[in-house]
Amino acid sequence: MPTQNTSAVRDQALGQLLIDAVRLLRRDFYQRARGLNLTPALSRLLFSVHRHPGATQVELAAHLEVTPVTLSRMLDRLVKFKYVRRVADPADRRIFRVFVDGDGEPLVGRMAALSAKTTNKAMAGMSKTEQAALERLLARLCNNLASGAD
Repeated sequence: MPTQNTSAVRDQALGQLLIDAVRLLRRDFYQRARGLNLTPALSRLLFSVHRHPGATQVELAAHLEVTPVTLSRMLDRLVKFKYVRRVADPADRRIFRVFVDGDGEPLVGRMAALSAKTTNKAMAGMSKTEQAALERLLARLCNNLASGAD
């Protein structure tokens, strides 16, 4: 009977735990945010625009892992609701930078409050030290993977 390498099992377990954690975090947030009348994808986009004000549409598409055409359609919906605005880049009029608009700011505030409730639920039973360690270690994991080096 073949046995799996212990390291391979650990690697699969880490990846699966991270996938499950993200899935469950998103599910909890989206259940809380149902009354906001935004799809999960539009919620993610609005949060991304808030976190990266002035990002280009191409940058936002890459961050969300969607095509630029898909992102443009999503932005059209948020612009229609006056949650975000596109501003032509002064150095290159073909490039649009995206910002949260006036009606979007209070919505982002409501979303942040709901997100905090999800985070509190996820961190329940952990000490402040454990919470800080988890955040620090996940940030390091992300930095390691983003660096591109082996």
